[in-house]
Amino acid sequence: MGSMQIKSRQAQTGGCTGLDNPDEPLRCVFSTVQEMKVGTGTTARKQQTKYLWYVEQQDVDEFGVRKINPQFVPTGEEKIIDSETLLADYTPEVEIHNARVEPAIQGLTRTVAKGDRHRQNCEPLSAEMEYTKALDVDETNVRAMFGLGLVYLERQDLEKSRRVFNQLVELNAAFDLDHKHLFNEFGIALRKNELYDEAVQYYSRAVELTDEDENLYFNLSRAFYEKDDWEHCFEFADRALNIDAYHEHALAMCKHIATMADSEPLRNRHQKPPIPREVAEKVNDLLGEDNDMDMSVEIGPGDFGDSTSN
Repeated sequence: MGSMQIKSRQAQTGGCTGLDNPDEPLRCVFSTVQEMKVGTGTTARKQQTKYLWYVEQQDVDEFGVRKINPQFVPTGEEKIIDSETLLADYTPEVEIHNARVEPAIQGLTRTVAKGDRHRQNCEPLSAEMEYTKALDVDETNVRAMFGLGLVYLERQDLEKSRRVFNQLVELNAAFDLDHKHLFNEFGIALRKNELYDEAVQYYSRAVELTDEDENLYFNLSRAFYEKDDWEHCFEFADRALNIDAYHEHALAMCKHIATMADSEPLRNRHQKPPIPREVAEKVNDLLGEDNDMDMSVEIGPGDFGDSTSN
């Protein structure tokens, strides 16, 4: 059974699954016991500590494991184990899953959804309250962090926006496909609020953690454009075009660079520095015969659009 099929079936079921039926993907709470020595000499004794883990099957022999926090929700980065490790080291806790963890997860999901609705309805204070409530339960909840960051960016609270940004770039899970829509929205909001250094760091982190995506490369090019870094602006537009030779926004960026290179008045209007000769030559080589743009027509940054992944 493939991972996409497994995840699809997980979304349709509730409660602990896969323990009694091998045709179901496993999703349940498990425990491990760690034995530690406490004290010294004649007072030394062994003490056992029990830890709870949320286990979700990702593929045939891959199981994602996350810690369960004191609020009974899975939290933190996921680690992958195989079935041999699971059977040897972990014990199922069906009652804890059904009575405590599943209701806690559902409650957290509802809280984040309320925050999303308030944000979409232009009710930032109510959205902030719900996202904060969610983060009190799970401080690494990616959807709540994105939502809170977007609320702060929308009201131009840059100090708090940067605080959320610094938390997000440290989380690998923030760049999962499950969060692609919010991920795109947050990156665009960083750039529109002129947080160009943060936008570059954000998209660079995404490029490290995801498969090659022409839209990510273009968004990185766009952020470098705002920083007046022509070399990297062209480099990442070129990378986007290496994946999709007809990428509309990346082509527009390259043509814009070519036009700006030949027009000091245009650069002055955009308050842009001169374009290095080697960058201009690379752009012209890339465009070749396609560079048939009317050089008297000004292209503004808004004409690039924002590039988002499906």
